[in-house]
This record gives sequence, structure tokens and C-alpha cells, in this order.
Amino acid sequence: MKKLTAILVALMMLLALAGCNAKNTSSATTTTATASEKKHQSAAEKARGYYYYEGIFLDTDEIRQAFLQATPDYPKNKLTPAEFHVTTAFKPEKIHNDLYGTEVTVHIVGYASGTVFREDGAGESTNEGFLVEVSSDNEEMQALLDSYDKVWHITGSYSAEGYYTEYLDWDKTTPMDITVTGTFGGADSNEDFYMTPDADIPDEAK
Repeated sequence: MKKLTAILVALMMLLALAGCNAKNTSSATTTTATASEKKHQSAAEKARGYYYYEGIFLDTDEIRQAFLQATPDYPKNKLTPAEFHVTTAFKPEKIHNDLYGTEVTVHIVGYASGTVFREDGAGESTNEGFLVEVSSDNEEMQALLDSYDKVWHITGSYSAEGYYTEYLDWDKTTPMDITVTGTFGGADSNEDFYMTPDADIPDEAK
């Protein structure tokens, strides 16, 4: 009887130990996921400090599916943006929060990838992204879009800096024809988003 009791106690201890290990594994997984949330930032991006930008923010699943349609091995590079967007202005001189929340049509017309060499001494990065056209039924929004002289694009992945995507060889794009709707707003390096005209934008962004 004593031997049976000892065996039962030993089994219960083994089960309890297994349960603890399972809990620890779950906890470690959660911690790893939390720690990796900002792995989309390169060392240079982290060193840049606080920044604010305006852009057209897009549905993550929708754009990810578009990238997978363009290239099944997406993402090609280790870094990906925190969210998919079309940047209108990085550190804008004037914040256009009166237009935040305005819908913008984004037409994906091409896909490209490759190594980009910057002539301004910024170095190089391997990037992939979409070439897009942007438009809005809102006249003020359209006027703002027309005021920018830039290559409209969506960064998909990169090895060093997201901003290199603009300098891909867009003459060698794979043609695409996907139209999505985005929302104009602002965001910062803390990954806080400002999507309404009355958004409480941090003083450091102004």
C-alpha cells in the first residue's frame, strides 16, 4: 500500500512539473513576441530618435496579400514596416491635421525589388515595394497630393532603411493592377497614430 502511495505521489509531482514547464514555455513565447514587435526598425532608424510623418495608411492584410501575389516569397528582406503606408511627408514643415481621416484611393501599378545605391552618401539597402498612383475625391486632399513632387510608393521590406524604396529601378517593375483605399493621417516613431482632425498631436511633432 505504501509503495502504491509513493508511486501515486511521484506521478502527481511529475504532472505538476510538466505543467510548470508548459506554463514557462508559454510565458517565454509571449515575451519573445513582445520583444520582437519593433524588429522592423533598423539600427539607423532607432538611432534617428523621435520623428513624425504624414501618410496614407492602408489595411495590413490587404497589402500583404498584394505583396504575396507579386512575389510568393515575400518578404525578401529581414525588415518590414510597422504598417503599410504611402508617405506624403517625413517631418513635415506643416501638419495637415484638418485633412486627417480623409479617404485616398491608392492604385498599385507595379512591383520592384533590388539593391538601391544612394548617390548622396547614405549607403545602400536591398528593398522591395510597390509603385502607386494616389488620388482623392476631396479637393483639398487632392491639392495637397498634387503639391508633392515625389515617387509614390509602398515599402514592403528592406535591409537597411525604408526610405530607399523610392529609389528602386521602377523602369523594371512587374506590372500590377490593384486598387485599395487608404486613410490620410499622421504617425510617429513611437508608433502612435493620429487619424482625426482633433487628434492630440505631440508638441515635439510640431
